[in-house]
Amino acid sequence: MQFDFYQSGIKQASFFVGEDGIEVAGYEQSRTRLTAELTQKYSKRMHASPQKVLNNYLLRSDWDFSQSVITLETGERFEATESKHLFIQRNAKPAVNLVVVENQLVGVQIAVRNMTTVLIRPGYEDYTILQAWQDNQMIMVKPFHIKVQQTKMVKMRDGVTLATEIFLPDDQEDQHSVVLIRTPYGREMFYEDCLRFIQRGYAVVVQDVRGRNDSNGEWLPMYHERLDGEDTVNWIAKQPWSNSKVGMIGRSYGGYVQWAVAASGTPYLKALVSMMTAGGPFNDTIYKNGAPISGSLAWFFSTAGKKFKISNMVRTDWSDLLKVRPLDQIPVKGLGHEIPGFTELMKHRENDEFLENMDWKRKSANIKVPALIQSGWFDDNGAGTTEAIRATNDYPKGKRKIILGPWIHSGNAQYDLGPVHLGEKALRFDIDLQHLRWFDHFLNGVENNIENEPVIDYYSIYEDRWKSADHFPVNPEQTNWYLDATGHELVEEKPSKDGYLSYDYDPKKPAPHLIDVSQNELEFPNDYADMEHRNDVLSFTSAPLPDDMIITGWLRAVFFASSSAVDTDWVVRFTDVSPDGRQAISIVDGVLNAKFRDGLEKAKLLTPNVIYSFDIETQKTSIKLAKGHCLRLDITSSAENLIFPNSNTVKGANGLNTIVARQTIYTGPNYPSRVVFNSVTGFR
Repeated sequence: MQFDFYQSGIKQASFFVGEDGIEVAGYEQSRTRLTAELTQKYSKRMHASPQKVLNNYLLRSDWDFSQSVITLETGERFEATESKHLFIQRNAKPAVNLVVVENQLVGVQIAVRNMTTVLIRPGYEDYTILQAWQDNQMIMVKPFHIKVQQTKMVKMRDGVTLATEIFLPDDQEDQHSVVLIRTPYGREMFYEDCLRFIQRGYAVVVQDVRGRNDSNGEWLPMYHERLDGEDTVNWIAKQPWSNSKVGMIGRSYGGYVQWAVAASGTPYLKALVSMMTAGGPFNDTIYKNGAPISGSLAWFFSTAGKKFKISNMVRTDWSDLLKVRPLDQIPVKGLGHEIPGFTELMKHRENDEFLENMDWKRKSANIKVPALIQSGWFDDNGAGTTEAIRATNDYPKGKRKIILGPWIHSGNAQYDLGPVHLGEKALRFDIDLQHLRWFDHFLNGVENNIENEPVIDYYSIYEDRWKSADHFPVNPEQTNWYLDATGHELVEEKPSKDGYLSYDYDPKKPAPHLIDVSQNELEFPNDYADMEHRNDVLSFTSAPLPDDMIITGWLRAVFFASSSAVDTDWVVRFTDVSPDGRQAISIVDGVLNAKFRDGLEKAKLLTPNVIYSFDIETQKTSIKLAKGHCLRLDITSSAENLIFPNSNTVKGANGLNTIVARQTIYTGPNYPSRVVFNSVTGFR
């Protein structure tokens, strides 16, 4: 029995199952037994063990696909879809989805972040995403080999050299369009992922950023990326194997470096594929609107040495470490030494010139590069994608494409996120197809019509639908619901009487943000029903919805409040409340350090007990709140695991001494506190 392995529309190998075991023939090797070494190689490439996929799924003879749900003895669970040709795997990352034809299992389909793997019996390719590749005339069965792989130490303008890996395809061409990846994690981690571009005739350059892995210089997160990126792109453009057209791809930090280079205005950068991009230091990555982020400690620990060390992220003592002050001593307690970059960043508690140098959006007027922007509703760098969307809002149609899915920061790989259970359409098996079409068009001049397609594809949670639009949010008209302190309610009309509610915020007893710091997923959805019973959390709840309501866009909490402290934080969270009230699942949240109520440019301490207006924008979303459910706004002053608790003193989160702050929220005709959102219910 034969199963062909395709990745990103390219046939990589064939597996042959016989009485004597499993053999494999790859595009770069003849047919041979599937050894432990080859298993490891293909597991890394497929993001799943081929032996496990074959033995545990494809070679089983006891499947009963007449059932809508199949549960294996291992506890693995698969659900039928409307087409009946795909059974999706629940509670798994990545989900191994079964391809079924006439009640027979003929293959599997696996989405992992930015590419899709298909293992399929010959003749059944059209039942998978390979049909879309074929429709675009992009199936490849004889990929190009690597002709050249070499390491260069590329000199930056200040003389520092960066380790840079160059891959050239054996396509008989002298010059190539170039795909560039810049990373702090070690360039060798990306060789497998970038193979798909080399196989299609692109040159690929993978570079360790300054101070990381084999590159020289000082590692200071984000600080050098604009100039180093510009120097690198300009260097690539002058190489004899380059046609001077450079595209960039990457996720998270690998997204940030793209926008930093784009902000330099280099003319050789022709296309971006930006996934879950990190944003500016003061509103997204180091601080959340002025409040220092604690949830990123696992990342800082993993990059504490010159080599990326993922094992540093996993700890059982995060709750103890988060209490260490001053903040720059946390790594000393946890690792035995300071992390110089973290120490330096914690010195800058205001959005000063140092941090502004790292903020690419301040130079967004220089950004003209065609950009494919991909992110998820639960992406903890969602503010970075918001910046990218807004930086490109003036682009003419065809110069940007935006894909917004129901994903966490690690991306397009699973159907179940804690209490949020997504439908069969939640994963995009064509993500890598869209990436390649983007590069083909803007780097190679291929007329594939991508520039004429809708600008935005977005997924609506609980509708299980992908929708298209040419701008975001889809409906620009805003809905205002008002906070009413007299009944802890969200109401559609402004309350007729003023009211207020108060709570005491004790920095020594912060309200939890329900995540595992070791997972480095800061916006994972969860059930906050129990937390909402705390005395330091105020909740305002709508009446049960008379009909389904769809919200698409950003949500804002605009409220009037006073504090007995000179500095404090505000944390807002919107939840989807079940009809029985037992669940309150987080939708989006937002944070603001009160000193920056008038903008991040200048800190202004509070005058105790004076009433101010605060405006907090949350993450973006598209979600259907079902009939009978309620929308709830929670307001508190802490989010343990997400931000360091504010001491309520002039020293903010870095203060050794804390005080309890009396926080008061005001509502009514004189204090029209409200929530603002974009409803698309009934909108066409």
